[in-house]
Formats: sequence, structure tokens, C-alpha cells
Amino acid sequence: MAARRAVNRAQAVRQRNGRRSVSWSRLWKAMGSAPVLSAAALFAAATAIALYGGHSPKYAVGQKFDHPIYPDVDFETEDAQQTLRHRQAARASVPSHYGVDGGLIAEIATALQNVYQAAQAAETYEAFQAVATANGWRVDGPAYQHLHAITDEPKRKAFEERIGPLRERLASEYTRSADAERERTPASTANVAVVHGPEPQDGTGGGGAVRDVNTFALLPISNEVGIRRAAGDLAGAFAPPLRAAVADLLASRLSTRPLLAYDAALTNEKMAEAEQGVGTVLIKYERDQPMIPVRADTGLTPSDLELLAIHDQAYRSFIAGDAPGARALRDQELLEKAGVAVVLALATVGLFVYLGVHQRRVLEVPSRTLALAAVVAATLLAARLIDARLPFKSLTLVPVLFTASVLAIAYSRRFAAGVMIIVAIMVTPAVRGDIGLLVTLMVGVAATVYMLQDIRTRTQLLWVGLASGSAVFLSTTAFGLLDRQAWGFAAGNGAWSAGAALASAMMVQMTLPFIERIGRVATALTLLEWRDPTRPLLQRLAREAPGTYTHSLALGTLAEAACREIGANGLLAQVGALYHDIGKLNKAAYFAENQEAKINRHDRLSPTMSLLIIIGHVKDGLEFAREYKLPRVLHPFIEEHHGTTVVQYFHRMASDHQPQIASGRHDRDVPESQFRYPGPKPSTRESAVLMMCDGVEGAVRTLAEPSPGRIENVVHQIVTARLNDGQFDDCDITLRQLRRVEESLVRSLCSYYHGRISYPKAREKDERPANHVRETAAKVPAGATSAAG
Repeated sequence: MAARRAVNRAQAVRQRNGRRSVSWSRLWKAMGSAPVLSAAALFAAATAIALYGGHSPKYAVGQKFDHPIYPDVDFETEDAQQTLRHRQAARASVPSHYGVDGGLIAEIATALQNVYQAAQAAETYEAFQAVATANGWRVDGPAYQHLHAITDEPKRKAFEERIGPLRERLASEYTRSADAERERTPASTANVAVVHGPEPQDGTGGGGAVRDVNTFALLPISNEVGIRRAAGDLAGAFAPPLRAAVADLLASRLSTRPLLAYDAALTNEKMAEAEQGVGTVLIKYERDQPMIPVRADTGLTPSDLELLAIHDQAYRSFIAGDAPGARALRDQELLEKAGVAVVLALATVGLFVYLGVHQRRVLEVPSRTLALAAVVAATLLAARLIDARLPFKSLTLVPVLFTASVLAIAYSRRFAAGVMIIVAIMVTPAVRGDIGLLVTLMVGVAATVYMLQDIRTRTQLLWVGLASGSAVFLSTTAFGLLDRQAWGFAAGNGAWSAGAALASAMMVQMTLPFIERIGRVATALTLLEWRDPTRPLLQRLAREAPGTYTHSLALGTLAEAACREIGANGLLAQVGALYHDIGKLNKAAYFAENQEAKINRHDRLSPTMSLLIIIGHVKDGLEFAREYKLPRVLHPFIEEHHGTTVVQYFHRMASDHQPQIASGRHDRDVPESQFRYPGPKPSTRESAVLMMCDGVEGAVRTLAEPSPGRIENVVHQIVTARLNDGQFDDCDITLRQLRRVEESLVRSLCSYYHGRISYPKAREKDERPANHVRETAAKVPAGATSAAG
């Protein structure tokens, strides 16, 4: 017994190995050369995208770290703060430049000449006083008498000669405005000012004298006491009777207008020259010295990020040269790139193995395989561009979630989830992300794909974005807190992730019509539009083939309920049922549901000719679908709802028309292959359900008394016949699902053909006594009246 059990175990192992080898051989055969070439092209493109170009910084402003950051190479960089400080000091050390206001000196000299001339012209002091008051002069009587008495030439020249020295002395009196240097930045720290004298009066040119004047000697014009003292000193050169009048005139002029004017242009020019003379202050960082110390309170600052960017540039320059240690760093970077390439290779192989196992029909069409590889490569490229140009790696969610949405709409949620999880594995090393980014991408893909179950409204896409945004917000924030970041920093990154998810949903909403057109798919929104009974094609079907239209409506209800039972797309099956028989429009009267009572146009035709008309409605239906631009996803319902089944009625008629032999049997049977629909067989569960609904609806309608038992028997016979005929070989419907479809069809058909109460005739009712009517009403079961209605 033990030996026999050992032999049985060995046989079982060999059988399992045999099945496994057959499975892998089928997989390899399914992939063929086109998928292998597509996989190789995808790997090459992904590697090129991942290994070339820059990346976003590893750090962000406000990010905390629990250890100092050390440089990878020795480098020098400008100490911006020290350089700025030194340059500001150089600018401040430049003295301010002033120019003497020669115009004010000339005005003062002219005013003295005018006083003299007015005194000479006035015969009396009263007349002179009127002129003096009009000009703002304050000249007393002795001064007038002295000026009026200067009549001879020597005295006049002596008076004018005193004005010349006054001009020179005024050029040496340094009065300035209190806020003369308010425009200067920074303020001067020099203890001198440079004063540029006026142009010489003799017109020889060459500019005035330049003097360095101590800043304490600069007299503000707001200092009235100092101004009057200076005016008195200047008036001391005149005769005693004139000194008071001259001092008053000088004080009135000097207190309102400074003799020195600040030369901002010349001062700025000198400050710029001094600033240019200051060299850049460099600071050196060494490998064994911390570059950025730990800051537990503030985290990284913008200047820290600038320093990290400079370090990255220095690192790139260093490894590109031949300095000692550069080769080791190049080898280390090469190993890192090799690791990225290995991950991408494994992910690419895993992607195509997944396609071969779960979505083989993609690999069977080279164009689909190439298109999927291009979509994955485009997603990687978009993620890399975002990573290179934007500061947050979580923004790579935008292309990943957008592609996940497109695949979920174009194929299925399971397919989109499987493919995009592998794409997330490819994106993470391509952008040099961490485990937190990988998990966030996977969480976003799962939430987006799960919520895209059935898009029936435009706002549903926004709800998808909000749901996936909430999921990635929690994921990003959680990993930030795990990394011991501040709550504000972690929540800020989570907000960026949520915004990326919402942005991808909005992009899907804007591009959904183009996705449907390019991918030849129809979302629930499109199907709802085509379910509208006001569609021109449905309107025409209702007018020209009312029986077919009623039959299509019934099939839509049956198919939708059955598909819902097995998890298939009920809306797709319902809309497909509405249009599956549109080919009958060309010859509507040749189909039983549209024929009038006792009029059958096939009576005058041979079975072969009738066969051509019957099976022709499939080809005509496809032509109508193209003419009315029916979505491509509805075309299989037209050409597959009969599969390759036999047109039983006309096949039997053709057999009956064969000559009989003596025994009463036909001379020869007509091959069923001549009376089969051209196909193809149903390729989806929805199309298979429609085939079963189409068969059982017509068969049950022919029952004289459609009791539940008879309905169940007819349904089972037709479903079993389709199964034995191999009509479900090309779709992925299971026996368990077939049983559930049967149960759904029986329930639906029994509800259609339920029994009704036979109401008594009006005459008989009137003739019966009232008490008999009450007794009859009492015998009617509860709810029978409503059921009959």
C-alpha cells in the first residue's frame, strides 16, 4: 500500500509539472515576437527616461532631519552673507560727495549790488526803505547813509572789492541740508566729506577745487544759531555801518538754501567702484565636516537648499574630472543606475507576464501591445519631467492616476490596478523616490480604480478625485509623521498629494470624450446617452419594426438583471440589447414579431432564401451601426447575439423538403453547417448573456401556458443547448455564472408571465344577488387585484 501511495504521489507531481509546463508554453506562444519586442522597447525607453536628466531635491524647506548633512566632496562656495557684509561695509566707507552751489553765491553777490544801487538811487531814507521792504532787505539808517555817501569811484571800487572775497569765503562755508543723504544706502561711516568747489569765475574751466572736509564742519541749515554766527563772521569784512545789514542778508539766504548740494550720482558711482573692489568671500566644506547642522526647531531653510544645490553641482563637476576619488564615486553612481535598470527590467517582465496571464488579448494584437507600452513610457516620462521641474515628488501622482483612470475606463478595473501597480514600481526608482512614495502611488491607484466602477455622471469623476485625494493625503501625511517631521510639514506634503489626485481627476473629466474616441470605448455616460429612446435609430426601430423594438426592450431588462447577478456590466448589456436587432429594419415584415396575423412572407420562399434573409440582419445591423456611428463597444452585440447557432426552423423545413425513401425517412439530411449563423461566438459575458436572453424570450413567448415549471424547463434546455453547441467557448463565463443567469432569467420571465385573475362578465355580475357578489369577493386572495393590474 505504501508503495502504491508513493507511485500515486509521483504521478500527481508529474501531472502538476506537466500542466505547469503546458501553461508556460502557452504563455510563451501567446507572447510571440511582437510582445517581446515591445517589452524590450519599453525597457529601453524606461531606462533612458530614468537615468538621464536631473531630479527634484531630496529635501524641502522646513524638513527636519536627525543627523547632520555631510558633503560628498570637498568644495568651496561663496559665503553670500559675509560677501554682502563686506561689500556693504565698502560702500559705507565711501565719503559722500557734495558740490558747492555757485548759483547761491552769485545770488548773494547780486543782492548786495542791488542794495548799493537802490541806496544810490533813493534821495531819502524813506524812499529807500520802500524799495528795501519790497525786496525783503533790512537796512537801517546808518547803513543807508553810508551806502548813499559812496559816490566817488575809489569808494565804489572799495565796496565792490569787498564782495569778491565774500564770494571766496562763501565757497568755504559748508552748510548743508539736514536730510541731504537720505537717499544714500548704506549711510556713510567716513568722518570726512568730499566737497567739489564751484567753477572759476575767470572761465578758465578745469573744475573747482576738491577738498576733504571733516563732517563735523558741515553746518546744517536748520542750526539758526550757527548760521547767524557764520553770517556775522562773513559780514566782518565790510565797514561797521554795513555789517548788521550784510549779516542779516546772508543769514536770510543761508538759512533757506544750503551752500552744499549732495551729489548722489557721483557718490553712487564711487560706492559701486568700492563694492567692485571687494572680492568674493569663500567658505570651504570638507567631507568630514558637517555641511548643515541639525536644526530640530526650524528644519531646513531656503539658504540650506541653495547650499545643497551648489553641492550637487560641485559633485557633478568633481566626478566628471580625474581628481583622486572621482573614479570611486563614478563607480558608485554606476552601480546605482544599474540597480535602477534591474528594477525596471524586473517590472517590465512582470508587466508582460501579467498581461499574458490575465489579459492575453492585449498581447494577441501587436498594435494593442505597442500602444500599452507607449502609454507606460509616456507615464514615466511625464513623472520624470514633473520630478525634474517641480519640488514635490508626490506630484508624480498626476500622470500615474490619470493613466490608471484611462486604463480602467478602456479595459477593466482589475487590469488597470495590476498594470498601474507595476508602473508605480517603475516610477519610484525612476524619480529616486522612497517607500513612502511607492505606497502613496499604490494607494492612489487602488482608490482611483475602485471608485471608477461605473461613471454615470460628470460629477462622479470629481468624487473619484476627492476620494483618491483623501487616500493619498492620509498616506503622505502618515509617512511624513513616521519620518518625525512636523505636523505642518507632513500635512503640507499631503495637501500637495491630494491636489495632484484632484488635478488628475479633472484632467480625466476634460479628456473623457477624447479617451472614448481614441480607445474606442464607451463609458456609462455614453451608454446612457445611447439608451435614450429619442435616439433617431431607436425612434426608427419603434416606427418601422415595433415588434422588434418591444422584443429589444424586454431583452434589455432581462440582460441587465442577469448581468447584475454575475457581476458583469448590466448597463452595457441593456444598451446592447436595444440595438442588437437593428438589422431587421431592412426587412422587418419577414420576422415573426413584426408580422401581421396569419401573414407569413416566408410561405412563398424556399428555406434557403429565407435563411439568407434571417441571417442577413446581422450584416445589415453592422451597417446601420456604422451609419449611425454607434459606439464600437456595442457592435459585438449585433454580430455575436446569435453566435454560430443553427436556424432550426428553416433547417427543419429544408430537411422536410428532401425526397423520402421507402421507409419514410429522408434520402439525406441537410448539414447543419449550411444553416448556421456566420458568427462570431460571444466574446464577452455580456454578449453571452444577451444570446441566452434572446433564445429564452422567444421560446417562452410561444408557450400556451407559461407556468413557472415550464419556463424553468425551457430556460434550462436553451442554455444547455448553447453550452453543448460550444457557443460560450470564446468568453470567460463559468458554469456557476451560467446557473445564476438561468435563475435570474427564470425569475424575470415568471414575473412577466404571472397569472391573472379572471374577472366575471358585467352581465353575469348584474344578475347575481348582492350577497353572492360579497361571497365571491371574499374568496379572492389578498393582493390578487393589484397583481392582475
